[in-house]
Amino acid sequence: MPAWYSESLKSRIPRIQIGLWQLRHVSLVAGFALALAVMACGNDTEGLPTATSANTSTPVSTTPKPTLAATLAVQVAPSTLSPGATSTPSPVDEVPIKTDDGISMGGAALGGNAETTLLGQAILSEVPNGNLAWIAYEATLEDGQSIEHDHEFAFVYAVEGRHRLELRENDRSLASGEGGVVSAGAIHSHVASQGPSVFWEVRLADPASHPPAGFPNSTLIFESDVLEGIPASPMATFVLVRVPVGGETSVHTHPGPELIYQITGKIEYQNALIGTKMMGPGAVEGIPPLTGVQKRNPYNEDAEFLSWFLVDTSHPFASPASFSTSTALGDQSENLASSAQGAKIVGVSSNYAGGANDSSFGANKALDGNPATAWSSDGDGDDAWLEIEFPSETAVTTLGLWSRSMGTTAEIVSFRVVSGNGDVAGPFILESAGQIFYFDAEITGKRLRFEALETSGGNTGVVEIEVYGSRLP
Repeated sequence: MPAWYSESLKSRIPRIQIGLWQLRHVSLVAGFALALAVMACGNDTEGLPTATSANTSTPVSTTPKPTLAATLAVQVAPSTLSPGATSTPSPVDEVPIKTDDGISMGGAALGGNAETTLLGQAILSEVPNGNLAWIAYEATLEDGQSIEHDHEFAFVYAVEGRHRLELRENDRSLASGEGGVVSAGAIHSHVASQGPSVFWEVRLADPASHPPAGFPNSTLIFESDVLEGIPASPMATFVLVRVPVGGETSVHTHPGPELIYQITGKIEYQNALIGTKMMGPGAVEGIPPLTGVQKRNPYNEDAEFLSWFLVDTSHPFASPASFSTSTALGDQSENLASSAQGAKIVGVSSNYAGGANDSSFGANKALDGNPATAWSSDGDGDDAWLEIEFPSETAVTTLGLWSRSMGTTAEIVSFRVVSGNGDVAGPFILESAGQIFYFDAEITGKRLRFEALETSGGNTGVVEIEVYGSRLP
């Protein structure tokens, strides 16, 4: 049994709701397709499990979409759908894989050094009218037991034991952690061929639908909220992503919604809408279409998570992005954190070598407006902080911070700001130590405490801090 299953899945039996978002219709470029063998029943690749949950946003479009038919690169005869299904299979569109920007997500689609295993992928030539959600049920077959049925488009995932997926002439034996694809309306069989088999079917179906007919000992694993803004003829993709110790993906976007489920280890997850959060085993997060996202692993063990996508095939699967920061300061020309404006350091975690605030690497260097100087803590790492005081109460609208760096150490990756009034702004992510980054904020106080949250360790510190806003009477 996979470790992730025993540790996190069995505790997730209750039904869990998932929020997903809206997609603005955009005109996208650069095509991307798949191979006959991939789309028949998924790739013979290393595998993984499933997930549940997300953020929501106001729907952008509620235009009904045409009836459902999943297009796979495998010939399937038309058949009658099981109870709850609403359509029949469509003709097959065979599309060759594009190997130069396919779903190789390590160093390619996701950037960084994340490693990705493709479990299943298919073009949906049409999506159904009405509401649509991802619904996952788990079933258990005893040794030699089998079931035959049909239903809406689905990904199949072998959770435990050897599982045989029989789809006309495209029978496939799935080891634990491998996945496959079944088109809408395709009659297929699930067989426990070598001992008991536990497997999932993750269907794209009406939220009110029940388990497929004949599903034995079924358990609802998750049901998403109604999906909105799905692209026309989207590519449905199911993957496992591994982020090694110290690894990360690049900051990127996808042209459609993504859902991730943490299997093992922990990651630091950030998207441009919610900021940063830690995700451990069993945690789930949704990512809106065209939203910048990054996953990092600053922890001491490798981390793995599952992802499901519905993406626009006329756009690259993933595109480089950055987290938006406020760089247009407008008429906020006065840096209120400068010593010239009366700001001063009133507290600091430490100064390098125990020096005073006005020493060569003292905290005052963070307010001197000189990028050639910097404050350095004395090995404070993630616990580094400094506190500044303004001459009077101040309403802050923009914060700027430039982290120092010593190559692989001393760099602040994320931070937050706490005012003397108890207001909190952040967390904020610094994309690099090469420049100052600005962030919109709404915080009021006479004092502001800048606290490191994640760093690369060592003598962390700051080259420069800037604050913009207005002084209150």
